[in-house]
Amino acid sequence: MSHTFTVEELLAYDGSDASKPVYIAVKGVVYDVSASREFYGKGGPYEAFAGRECSRALAIMKVDAAECNGNLDDCTEKQLKTLDDWIAKFNTKYAVVGKAAEPGSAQDAGGAKPGAAAAKPGSSGKWQDEAVDMEEIKRTMMRLSPFTPGLLATLAIVGLLTALAAYVLYIDMTGQQPLEPHTEL
Repeated sequence: MSHTFTVEELLAYDGSDASKPVYIAVKGVVYDVSASREFYGKGGPYEAFAGRECSRALAIMKVDAAECNGNLDDCTEKQLKTLDDWIAKFNTKYAVVGKAAEPGSAQDAGGAKPGAAAAKPGSSGKWQDEAVDMEEIKRTMMRLSPFTPGLLATLAIVGLLTALAAYVLYIDMTGQQPLEPHTEL
């Protein structure tokens, strides 16, 4: 069962205490970034993110504690794509240790509700209890995949042209006649 962190609880993992892990939250998911303490801990270039929900700061690419919140209302598509790229990196590099309560919610004021469902961001930047949208995950993975349909088509064309060039070179070097098309039925 994952823990739901209030704003105050999450702030206790800001890297100021070397005996505690360093946590950050992105879109309501809390990651243990202790393996990169030199970046997120005290004195690190991203210390402003430590112990905070930093979705907005990551989306707009601004390392500023004042921008560390979950409000994505005015973010552009490009900024939301940037945030998705960060999330993909965090998902492969760091362990998920819980979720962040929405500021001002009953969970934030009085701790986690027993049996609460996993939170997911809505388009408004607010957190709602929803099921994971697998189609959205597939679209994100297609965007992040290096093998886009355009690249695959280009690779196929390059392969065909290479085979044709090898055939022409073989014919030229051996002095043979190119194959004639067969027209008999």
